[in-house]
Amino acid sequence: MATHRDPGQPQNLLLATDLTPAGDRAFDRAVQLAAEWDAMLTVCHVIEASSRSPWGIERRIKNAETELERLLRGSKDALKSKISRHIVIGDPAERVIEHARALACDFLITGPAQVRVFGEKLFGSVAGRILRHATQPLLAVRHREHGPYRKVAVGVDFSDASRDAYLCARALFPKAEFTLIHAYDVSPDWGGRNADKSLDIVEAEEKKRVIREAQKNLAGLTAGQAAASLKHASVLEQGTPEAVLAGYVDKHWPDLVVAGAHGETGIQQGLIGSVTERFMHALPCDVLAVRPTV
Repeated sequence: MATHRDPGQPQNLLLATDLTPAGDRAFDRAVQLAAEWDAMLTVCHVIEASSRSPWGIERRIKNAETELERLLRGSKDALKSKISRHIVIGDPAERVIEHARALACDFLITGPAQVRVFGEKLFGSVAGRILRHATQPLLAVRHREHGPYRKVAVGVDFSDASRDAYLCARALFPKAEFTLIHAYDVSPDWGGRNADKSLDIVEAEEKKRVIREAQKNLAGLTAGQAAASLKHASVLEQGTPEAVLAGYVDKHWPDLVVAGAHGETGIQQGLIGSVTERFMHALPCDVLAVRPTV
């Protein structure tokens, strides 16, 4: 039977795996998505090495080939003809990005974005470094795969980045139930016409205004969704994006969290990264980061 590919779904996936036991979860999810989207899947392992320390490369390549064979042996029969494997040498994040570009991949998958610490210096995870420089959506997998994503939470701040992330996720997972989560802040103007009002009244009025504006923006973001019979709900809560989204995940356990990836520069990029990168490190679930369209 011929398959019908949704034009909004990826056609060429790349899984970046470190071949650790935790990486098996990302592989299983990559296989599931490739089957769901009828897409090609490339499994890429990067052997970290430099010209100053080339010792043992041949043995490490052989070990990687053995592990990749083990992974592919357990994949679904329907995908075996659509999976390719590549072993490259160098810096993991740089080589993954280069490889994805060379193969024209349109969707990237990694394992959990764990930060590594050497001495007293904090280094961003490979997933975090890929996130900062890749143009494709990046999925960081933490949970075992138990079928398609069914419950998807999207962090929205009504920027172009979060709007693109929501629309991208809708196209990728049209059968999922979506919850849009907006964290708001209240910053009253204590002067001017509010100078003679009590602090409680000024704060309450400003909170109502902020919530009303957020509800309006949410309605605009989901306009047309009801007519298309797409399931969605929304959550408005005061606090920082990290705290609000983490609280929602702890309480409701969505299968996937989606966030727009803003470009970062300077100290923030080098040490901390974006809010989305911090989601990838901290949230106990899979996280999909989506770059805004140009």
